[in-house]
Amino acid sequence: MTEKISPNFLTLLRILFLPFPCALLFLNSLSAKIIALFILSSLALTDYLDGILARKYKKVSSLGTILDPVADKIFVVSIYLTLVYLKYFAFWPVFFIILREILISYLRAWFPEETKVQKIAKLKTLLQMSLAILVIIFDIFFQKTFYFINYFLWFVAIFSYLSAFNYFYKVFKTIKKFKTNLGYFFESLYSLGYAVSLILIFPLAGNLFWINIIALCFFFFRKGLAKSSPKWAHKKSLIHLLIILGLILEFYFFKKLYFSLWSVLVFSFVTDGIRSLKLAWKILRFQ
Repeated sequence: MTEKISPNFLTLLRILFLPFPCALLFLNSLSAKIIALFILSSLALTDYLDGILARKYKKVSSLGTILDPVADKIFVVSIYLTLVYLKYFAFWPVFFIILREILISYLRAWFPEETKVQKIAKLKTLLQMSLAILVIIFDIFFQKTFYFINYFLWFVAIFSYLSAFNYFYKVFKTIKKFKTNLGYFFESLYSLGYAVSLILIFPLAGNLFWINIIALCFFFFRKGLAKSSPKWAHKKSLIHLLIILGLILEFYFFKKLYFSLWSVLVFSFVTDGIRSLKLAWKILRFQ
């Protein structure tokens, strides 16, 4: 039976099932939290199982090595920002955790050899997933000591950057030789600024917070697939800059975000979402 299960299929399920525990947490009932805890634990376990299946049945693929870290980042973004919205987590440590993931995804799209996944990064992912599970356990069983959670959160944030130090160092050494595409590299910073803006404005998004999450998930898909589709992943667009300006102007004049967030959703779906969903369908259908 396990031979018929593709590791890529299992990785994709980790992404597709994420909305369920997030939605259950909004119900704020004991039974909903327990079910959410079970689903989250199962999804985190697939991060371990897909690697075992790939090695055991010799199904290691280039797509799998790309898709697995993308799924991990989508897991962290979706769960952590939902927990911020529901006030389980403080915003700023989560901001720095997701900022690290954005920076590494951006650099990995340009420097795949220098940013290959390392063992310490896998430990970082384990800590991030474990904390998402731990916060629900504390909320159910240890509410009196719940304030400890944000200490753990800051620890995970600091460890996340320590785990990325070697990536930054290797890229810094390589970027000096990166003369041919250096201008193109810096021009693509539009997309990086766009992704960072999506986190910064998250506390201002209100009930439209889910738009930020979806747009960030599509961003990770785009950057994660750079090796297999470099033109798409590195495609520069002034629309990124225009959207950032739109967000700033709408908040400046109206003190809230609405139309600019809907434009983020449309832009993200058209540029990244359709292609990401096509890939997901291909994996579900053929693998």
